[in-house]
Amino acid sequence: MGKIKKWFATGKVWKIPLIAVVFLIIVLMVAAFVFWNMSGRPSFHRADEAQMRTMDFSGVSFEPHSFATDALYLVQLVERTHPIFVVDGWLPDNYEQMRDEFLTYTQNPDITRLEFAFATARYFTTLRDGHMSGWNGLIERDDDNMWSLAIFGDILDIVTVMHNGRMFLREDDTDTQFEVIEIGGVAISQIFDIIDRYYYGENEVDRQNNYRMFSRFGDVIERAGGTIATNGVNLTINTNGEISTMQVGWMDLSVSGAELDYIIRYEIMDDIFYIDLRTFVDGEHITEVVRSIENAVRNDIRNFIVDLRGNGGGNSMAGHRLLEAMGITVPDWGAVRRISPLLFENHSFLWYLRPFQWVGFDYMYVSPNIPENNNPNDVFVSVLTDASSFSSATMMAAWVQDGGFGNIIGGQSRNSPNSFGDILRFQLPYSGFVGVVSYTQWLRPDVNADPINLLPDILVDPSEALDVAIEFLRNLDR
Repeated sequence: MGKIKKWFATGKVWKIPLIAVVFLIIVLMVAAFVFWNMSGRPSFHRADEAQMRTMDFSGVSFEPHSFATDALYLVQLVERTHPIFVVDGWLPDNYEQMRDEFLTYTQNPDITRLEFAFATARYFTTLRDGHMSGWNGLIERDDDNMWSLAIFGDILDIVTVMHNGRMFLREDDTDTQFEVIEIGGVAISQIFDIIDRYYYGENEVDRQNNYRMFSRFGDVIERAGGTIATNGVNLTINTNGEISTMQVGWMDLSVSGAELDYIIRYEIMDDIFYIDLRTFVDGEHITEVVRSIENAVRNDIRNFIVDLRGNGGGNSMAGHRLLEAMGITVPDWGAVRRISPLLFENHSFLWYLRPFQWVGFDYMYVSPNIPENNNPNDVFVSVLTDASSFSSATMMAAWVQDGGFGNIIGGQSRNSPNSFGDILRFQLPYSGFVGVVSYTQWLRPDVNADPINLLPDILVDPSEALDVAIEFLRNLDR
């Protein structure tokens, strides 16, 4: 009897049951996970081992540090983390060839940091991932201890627009007839070829946007064989058949870029609630608009416009909350998420997923779903998009279109609905370059809809989209 009292007093009596409970919870979690992932779902097919075509790193040495070992480190990290290796049918046929060319090229002891950055960008194109290309490429600290893109150089101080594969200058926010046919003495098509080689476009809109953005980069112009100077670059212009040249200088990168005047604003236009969302950042500003939306719904406003033109994405929860405030049950995006060491390095709060990794599971799958009766308030949401709408902007527009409670008006967004995202950060041990790798593939709620292109229901010039949306909603037959 005394021993029992002693056990209670020391707390030892609870240790065995507690350990058993924890063990049982882990077993149940793993069993549920196995059942969940083994159950049939037509929207996701797991790649088999032969299709994965990943590299065997057993016995590979990462010492001494060099660009070659950085490349090995990067390939191992990408193949363990990116979902393209577990989703059937997405990995390009030439992946192994491109990977091996990258590893072979980086063994050259004389390559420069810029050459390594270009080789990495080329390898990244095989991952079919807009979130890992372009502005999300490798970054490094410059001489002023500021972070900048590894492939960058100076940037031409021009604004351009693409029309049917041709590039034109813009002046004072207006399109001109000045077609750019050469930059730095090389044909614009040659520069486009270089951009296609090093920057992945998820669809044609994204590719055209890449041309517009990266043709201004000094490093890209030189890579294409163009001539640049400290004071700028010569452009060759075709103006309705008349050929001329002009010199364009570089942007002053010491001046900070324009900051957003606001994150979100709204306006009530008679019976239309207009929301202008510049970027997806959740917070008190979203909460204030949520309260206003809820109040508007109580006052019988049923027509909404969400303006996502020029919105490059961010935290999708901001858009989710706006739709919920209208009374909508938001459709569920499907997701294939890799479970990897890098995931736990970036997100330690996901520790509870480690048991799945211990028993050999390297991914999780969530099925897409469109709830029934998802719009009890009978609201109608028109979303405005253009070629700069990206990531969470594409996601919110797809929620509306796939959920059947609104439409998309304007131009096509620049990334695919079924795209890779949810980026994790890493740093290469030798070069110090910092980069990102996606660990999720998003699957749009409507599994029968186009996975590559989010097409507007009403395709118009984005500059006219707001007027078209207002006219549409005022003539909507309920």
